[in-house]
Amino acid sequence: MGQDLPSGPLAVYVHIPFCLSRCGYCSFFSLPFSAGALAGYLDCLLREIGLFRRRLGGRISAQTLYFGGGTPSLLDAGQLQAICSCFDLMPDAEVTLEVNPLQITPRFLQALRSTPVNRLSIGVQSLDDSNLEYLGRRHRAAQIPGKIALCRELGYHNISLDLIYGLPGSSPGSVSQEVERFARLAPEHLSCYLLSLDEGSPLAAGIAAGDSAPLPPDDLAAEEYAALCETALEQGFQQYEISNFCLPGKASHHNLAYWQSEPWLALGASASGWLPPWRYTNPADLQAYHANIEAERILPDAEECGAEKAAEDYLMMGLRLLKGIDLADYQTRFGRDLATEKAGQLRKLGELGLLELEQNTLRLSRNALFVSNSVIGELL
Repeated sequence: MGQDLPSGPLAVYVHIPFCLSRCGYCSFFSLPFSAGALAGYLDCLLREIGLFRRRLGGRISAQTLYFGGGTPSLLDAGQLQAICSCFDLMPDAEVTLEVNPLQITPRFLQALRSTPVNRLSIGVQSLDDSNLEYLGRRHRAAQIPGKIALCRELGYHNISLDLIYGLPGSSPGSVSQEVERFARLAPEHLSCYLLSLDEGSPLAAGIAAGDSAPLPPDDLAAEEYAALCETALEQGFQQYEISNFCLPGKASHHNLAYWQSEPWLALGASASGWLPPWRYTNPADLQAYHANIEAERILPDAEECGAEKAAEDYLMMGLRLLKGIDLADYQTRFGRDLATEKAGQLRKLGELGLLELEQNTLRLSRNALFVSNSVIGELL
């Protein structure tokens, strides 16, 4: 399993699982932070990169590099540079760091300028202090404008902000106001996520125990999503994916690799990658991850993705984009005519106003975006 792996340039994802504190809604793999644990993890991560370099036959070219977590901004500039230097970054490479707002200080940003990081994804989540308190976030709304101004002052001009909607007591009007407050910060990009709670999360437990109000029902959440989209468009953003909005030319190149079924290399505990024809996921367990690297095992439990599964994944991811998928590209990739193969489903979903087929492009209608999983499921 080496000679058939794709060569670069690749999209590269690096998972840093450590957090200063865990948010009550989070379901990602994360661990309490300590400097020693992070240093040990970094050593393991660098060894994993070395193993992939050996498997792929040399240095790895990267078109995007994304540090996610957890809280990857817990890495200092030297540690970030150590990882970045393992790759041959393309001249226009997008290098994104997810950042906790509390860590945005002059000292942090000045040090960060010595690294290739050129895009910041800031976990604001809300500009309402009651929402922040509910979500377990430690920053406050009044701090955010100054944090953004500092990023601009120190040379960061590609900033994405995370926004969470669908909180207890929310409404379409309150969500519209939230989007307007975010827009006044003039970010290049917005990622907007409906709050969903895993059964074992602290917030879910609070709702089950009656200590917290329930989340909005589906019909109200759908109205909130419609209000969010309408307001974002009014504020000058383009919607290019179900949950993502940007100013012209500022879409996330890294996430586009996922949605367009391009290969990506995933590194770190719990990270999932796609190196055609192989899909793999590293253990969501630090000891198991370390054991794999010690034994020089990469691509653990890799699953060879056949043409049928690859075609389904292409549809599932590509239809998240508002531009939809090119049926000619689908036929070139998979040797199949989707319009003929799924004629009945396409006709039914089109009559329901959920799919649009125009000039060989298939896309979800705006009415279908909030229920996209159900609509796409009809085609799989």
